Amino acid sequence: MCRRSQHFQSFVGHSIGAMVVFGLCAFCAPAAAYRPFDGTDAAVAKKGEMEIELQPAGRLRDESGASLIAPAWVVNYGLREDWEAVFEGQGQTSLSPPGPTTLTAAGAFLKHVVVPGGLQDKAGPNVATEFGILLPDSTGTSGAGASLAAIVSQRWDWGTIHLNARLR
Repeated sequence: MCRRSQHFQSFVGHSIGAMVVFGLCAFCAPAAAYRPFDGTDAAVAKKGEMEIELQPAGRLRDESGASLIAPAWVVNYGLREDWEAVFEGQGQTSLSPPGPTTLTAAGAFLKHVVVPGGLQDKAGPNVATEFGILLPDSTGTSGAGASLAAIVSQRWDWGTIHLNARLR
């Protein structure tokens, strides 16, 4: 095959890829998020809507060594007014010592807004509860469990605070 044909095929392949990415971006609704904490807010997704939180890659260092977390994800789905289903988990690959990728921190939960507040454009703090099951990791080193959380959120003009109390 001649060089000109190879360049043309490469150009066509890149052009199609760019059009697919542009097409996907054109049909997505704008969203913004910042979640530098292990917890949640006292709000739920609207009925029939899905919210996806994705951390493509991160680094974890603990007593067992360094690990790559990729990806970490949370999927929220609005079931009905003031109720949502929450599914979460993360891929974890040990870097030192090297090891296989495992599914960790997985769970399935229900969240309910008990007292609507500022996050639902009403006055006062929001109060919610989240409860569900913790799933064992894919290596079988951790077992199943349960989680129960109470969440209080308050929004002001200058910022928002979320307080989470959780039993696991």
